[in-house]
Amino acid sequence: MPVKIPFPLTLDYVRSASTSALFASLQSWVKASDPTCLVHPHGFAVVLLRSGFEDWRLHWWPKGPRILTGMPGMIHTHDKMIESRILTGQIKNVLYDVSAVTAGGQPVYEVAYAGNKYVRNTANVLQKTAERVRARVSNIQTLKAGDCYRIENHVYHEAIVPDDAVTATIVCMHSPSPGPIKVIGLDGYPEHLEFQRIERRAAEYMGFV
Repeated sequence: MPVKIPFPLTLDYVRSASTSALFASLQSWVKASDPTCLVHPHGFAVVLLRSGFEDWRLHWWPKGPRILTGMPGMIHTHDKMIESRILTGQIKNVLYDVSAVTAGGQPVYEVAYAGNKYVRNTANVLQKTAERVRARVSNIQTLKAGDCYRIENHVYHEAIVPDDAVTATIVCMHSPSPGPIKVIGLDGYPEHLEFQRIERRAAEYMGFV
């Protein structure tokens, strides 16, 4: 029988609870429940805690260099609101102002999933559009354990995570809004990229076994 998450998955609780208690509870749950995780194209593990109207996830960046998949386009948007609290480590959340250009700039790709994105064999698809843009940094938030941050729907951002320590966050994705998820890509890549995320045992990936 699956082991329940040992605390309420609500924004009010996660924002106010002790960071160390949240982290310890999730570590214990991973060890007891032995869930799988999918490795995100940006090199961190996504452990699904609950899906539905709100998707709750544990994100885990291991110590050391991360392997990127697909295309190293780090500036991207979400079609849902992102509410995140850092449990350990550090993140720079970089927000961008993005403007269309007729020459120069970088290509924009749209993201799609051929099925449930939390299932291992679901294809992740990047499709190049005719749009080219230039991105300029508008704000940089340097966040540490205990901090909360929020990313609005369809806002371009990039998460920069140091590779000299483990970083973990608990994330709630909610309030979807129409429109594609976008990635600012790089020239020289195919117009159509398709790949599957690697599945791992979360406890193994996190070094708990």
